[in-house]
Amino acid sequence: MTSDKFIFIFLFLILFLHVAAMINFWYWTYAWFDIPMHFLGGFWVALLFFNLNSKFNFLPNNSLSGNSIINNLTIIVLSLGFVALVAVCWEFFEFLYDVFISSKGYAGVAQLGVADTIGDLFLGLLGGLTASIIIRIRQEINS
Repeated sequence: MTSDKFIFIFLFLILFLHVAAMINFWYWTYAWFDIPMHFLGGFWVALLFFNLNSKFNFLPNNSLSGNSIINNLTIIVLSLGFVALVAVCWEFFEFLYDVFISSKGYAGVAQLGVADTIGDLFLGLLGGLTASIIIRIRQEINS
């Protein structure tokens, strides 16, 4: 689930859906369409977190083994911190997109207000939490 190939295919799927949505105006036609996109984005970032950990081992090895609730919570909180960092950076990107591109009339608006931004961050974190829990359960089963 955190292999390089799966991570790449999942990212390609998200990018394909995003480009299709932009071309076909799905974000404006279907107001709900960005909900699964932010969820999938958070899910993908959590997968990336665990993929990067498998390569660079930035989490202590003993925290990945064992059935301790504290170890599991620590790892999930760290993965959610990574998801939150990426989600906030994405929201800054959307803000800057609006300031420099949308305000000039080149494209549609990406930010629909504070409620939209908070909802996007929540959905990204929810996707990240879902992926983190699934991965931790799979790691527990495989160990």
